[in-house]
Amino acid sequence: MDYTYQEILQQPGTWKKTLQYLREKENYFSQFLAESYDNVIFTGCGSSYNLSLAASHFWQAIKQVPAKGVPASETFLFPGGVFLPQNRYLLFGISRSGETTETVKALQHFQDKFKGITVGVSCEENSSLLKAANYEMLLSFAREESVVMTQSFSTMLLALLSLAFPSSNSIDSLSSLPEILEKHLPSGEKTIKDLASNLSFDKFIFLGNGPYHGIAWEGSLKLKEMSVTSTETFHFLEFRHGPKSVVDEKTLIIALTSQRAFSWEKEVIMEMIDLGATILHLGKTSLNSPQAVEIIFPEETLDDFSLPILYLPFLQLLGYYRARNKGLNPDSPRHLTKVVKI
Repeated sequence: MDYTYQEILQQPGTWKKTLQYLREKENYFSQFLAESYDNVIFTGCGSSYNLSLAASHFWQAIKQVPAKGVPASETFLFPGGVFLPQNRYLLFGISRSGETTETVKALQHFQDKFKGITVGVSCEENSSLLKAANYEMLLSFAREESVVMTQSFSTMLLALLSLAFPSSNSIDSLSSLPEILEKHLPSGEKTIKDLASNLSFDKFIFLGNGPYHGIAWEGSLKLKEMSVTSTETFHFLEFRHGPKSVVDEKTLIIALTSQRAFSWEKEVIMEMIDLGATILHLGKTSLNSPQAVEIIFPEETLDDFSLPILYLPFLQLLGYYRARNKGLNPDSPRHLTKVVKI
């Protein structure tokens, strides 16, 4: 059993530790949450950028404050497209290692040029990122040995989602996620393992709307990193505007459906089935189609804030099992290192 696989499967326990950590640190985090700011920016690189896309959607939808996720390099290479000098910001810098060059630089540049508060989010104690930030969110129990981010991604996203809610009651509302994941992991893993054994697919398309779009990008990246597979990512309806021309019988579409837009998303999925695609569907409501392989989460407590986090372990397993079936080692992905420095 390798590091990547272990870290994917231990996410239920890591999520429990996350929620306990947030309860213990509630007074500390309330200090910067009580501050006034005009905008919230989430920034990171690679997986942490994908995380920023999802977190920014959560925060804007829940807190009703403008929020966006940007690559860390954009904050100092093209800051005019990210910051306005008259505004005050809450800036979250996200890096598993806390040593990613661009993310550390993003916080340092922001503090020199703009107004606001910085929060470092990392899994490594005493990292450069945490030292550069006004506040820290240290999730050391999600630290990983693997090169590819898995449990660290879901843990940091869960923590940021929890902070977006107006009170600690949000932690109680998310407390069922570890048990729900534990319940679905055995059958869901088997579903993914069986699907990944089919090496005839040569096109992999990830579809997700709203808070699921960053998750779709992350699933796409996991498959690309671990199994050296070319992938693409789109919003559901955007895929119909040209990109669907690539769909054929060798296409696997990974469809991450929502509750809010399910009827629209289902229409797109059924059209892609008609064009010959195989569907891997993660959602709360079944498509009831024999052409779809499904992992369904029917629990009433789940919504469009909690479901995206539950999808993550299964997308990670897809990358893991396709890599294994191609004879690749997920712990040693080609050309990649655990920490990226410039």
